[in-house]
Amino acid sequence: MKWSVKGIELLRSPLGVMVVIPAPHDNDLSKITADKEYTVEIKKKSKQRSLNANSYCWVLCQKIAKELSKNGYTSKEDVYKKAIRDCGIFITAGFTLQDKDDAIASWSKQGIGWFADDMGASAKVQGVYVVHLYKGSSVYNVEEMQRLIECLVDECNQLDIPLEPSEYIKSLIDGWGNEQSETRG
Repeated sequence: MKWSVKGIELLRSPLGVMVVIPAPHDNDLSKITADKEYTVEIKKKSKQRSLNANSYCWVLCQKIAKELSKNGYTSKEDVYKKAIRDCGIFITAGFTLQDKDDAIASWSKQGIGWFADDMGASAKVQGVYVVHLYKGSSVYNVEEMQRLIECLVDECNQLDIPLEPSEYIKSLIDGWGNEQSETRG
């Protein structure tokens, strides 16, 4: 069971805190019993990035790839990966030498933008190898997607690639709110 909700209340007492969560009328909720153990996760709802923004990201990657291919072939996927690397959205992780390659391979199977940079042996912890794990834009929030598109727009400007007006680009990034509310009805 999963749903979005406002109006969560906390009831505090000397024995602890009880959480009161408004819930929809759902037959699955009636199956909850006190004698079973459940996992409950509460996290702040984040705004998802626009599908139009994601589509535009790929349009920009294609334009850049086409321009760069004048000097030797470059794919839109190469442009996308470079932009993800340039945006700096990554997780730093440490692995043993035995686990490092398997972890990188497993991470990279998640998609085009999911890749890793092996940074070598840790200067601080013996036997640990540092890896930067980059995540693909499919899981970016609005701010991360905006940064990615700004990176690609900057690359287009440096290459003198004509672009849509900045108001249009901003509207794609800002438009996620309207699209999200329409799909949720």
